[in-house]
Amino acid sequence: MKVLNLLLSFILCLVACSTLALGLEATATATVEETEEASATTPESTEDAQSEEDAAAPEQQAQESNPVQEGPLIDLFGERLLSFELLDETTGRISANYTNEALTGKRVIGLYFSADWCGPCRQFTPELVSFYKRMNSRRGKKDQFEIVWVSRCRDGNSYAQYFSQMPWLALPMEEAMGARGQQLGEKYKVKGIPSLVLVDDLGNTITTDARNRIPQDKAGVGFPWRNPVAQIVTTLVPRSLRLLVKTQISAMKKSIVGKLKAAVTGKKSPVVA
Repeated sequence: MKVLNLLLSFILCLVACSTLALGLEATATATVEETEEASATTPESTEDAQSEEDAAAPEQQAQESNPVQEGPLIDLFGERLLSFELLDETTGRISANYTNEALTGKRVIGLYFSADWCGPCRQFTPELVSFYKRMNSRRGKKDQFEIVWVSRCRDGNSYAQYFSQMPWLALPMEEAMGARGQQLGEKYKVKGIPSLVLVDDLGNTITTDARNRIPQDKAGVGFPWRNPVAQIVTTLVPRSLRLLVKTQISAMKKSIVGKLKAAVTGKKSPVVA
């Protein structure tokens, strides 16, 4: 019954979104008609407009070369993630990638907290590499699993050498060792390493105990070990709709927290657009 109620709520949200989209389409059509009526311009205004376009061109090019990075995965990982590429037997290269592009099409994302100086980490990492490759070679689910390494290494040399053993992505060292790495550890209550947390394509937590699940299920039969309700929602509800619902819930939470803080401090809560 709970599952049916949940699915009904999502369907109602979808209907509301469709209605909103139709309204926006009608507004856009009216705007186009107004623009066509006002399209007649003088030579002087045409020259002025051309000058403005020429002046704005470098800025537009910069925006195109640096795509906007936003969404729950950006909130979680930041705007860039690193990848390691082995060029030959003795040389490798670390490259920066836009987070949204690097994680496009990934249904499950792991946060792997580990370090080179940790004995259990060095023992578990090869096992995780094998599991990662096995999950990404499954029929119908190829390359849908990604891992982001959150380093606990103590220096750049150790970071680079340990990263060279991993076929997945990583937080930049300064972020992993800085505020973001600390916040992620606190968010997922990481008490020791190695630790592996799994989240979905919207950053929702699937499990914080994947480190212990993998040795128990090496074939990945139950991977990613979601609860049944979450599995149904993820399978039946499109990502765009799940993202819309999550965004609205997040906005509501921020609004409520703001009002509670304002009530405690006696100040008026700012209006959120």
